[in-house]
Amino acid sequence: MNKGKLKIKRKSLISVRWQKHLPRLVIHEKYEKTTKWFLRILTAFGIASSVIAFPIWYISLSFAIVLFLIEQFFEKSVFQYTTIYVQPMPDFTYDPEEWKATAFAFPQDSDPSLLNVVGCAFATEEYAHKFFKLLKAWNYGEAEDKNNNICLSFIVENEKEYSVYLYPNPKRKTVDQLFQEAEEFQKYEKYGKEHQRLIMQMIFCKIFPYGANSQLNKFIEKQSLDRPFWLGPFIMKENGEVEMVYSEGPILKYHYKFKNRHELNKNEIEYSHGKNIMKK
Repeated sequence: MNKGKLKIKRKSLISVRWQKHLPRLVIHEKYEKTTKWFLRILTAFGIASSVIAFPIWYISLSFAIVLFLIEQFFEKSVFQYTTIYVQPMPDFTYDPEEWKATAFAFPQDSDPSLLNVVGCAFATEEYAHKFFKLLKAWNYGEAEDKNNNICLSFIVENEKEYSVYLYPNPKRKTVDQLFQEAEEFQKYEKYGKEHQRLIMQMIFCKIFPYGANSQLNKFIEKQSLDRPFWLGPFIMKENGEVEMVYSEGPILKYHYKFKNRHELNKNEIEYSHGKNIMKK
């Protein structure tokens, strides 16, 4: 299965939130005028209904209470405004057939200064350069990724398959900076409204064969969590031989994720991707 999906982390335009055991209507600001007009109509209806004479007093009281509760429900609505942050996107057409394998390279010597290398192996060097250029953009063009701007995950699907994920971290520093700047710039215009933060980004995922002799197992065994490793591009030749693209400087990374699919929680991107995309 080959996946390169565009993901927008978002919430619905209209929802109900429970707050202090009471329901609160949460509405996007695009429906603010509609909601206000509905309240005006409801108020006018309440005034008009006051002249209606119900033959039984408790029916009249019940009608008034229901009308009051509906009005209060809409009066206490929470309005939201939206800011969208677009993560660096590819300036090329994603072709999953170009991504042939996940490559691992291990130092022959026991010199602690030598680090392991991992990366995508592509069919052509040209495509490897384009793809790695995107990864560098996620890391602001830097050669060292201490903040995990590039998220790399290995997810074991079953005894015979594992998935490799690559995506920009939704917590990159410029993401929060943009949202804070948007709140400051619109703090008077949007006073009293909630800020809905949306992130648009790519998630690259591909499934590869897995087993006891998988190179992934060797990487996990050799790559301790307290040591960095190199993330670099590779190419796979037609004869199956894999070699590094030495003309492209690698990125020094400090983080990666290795989990079984059933170990993921609902807050992890790999969980939602597996549930909403891979099962389709």
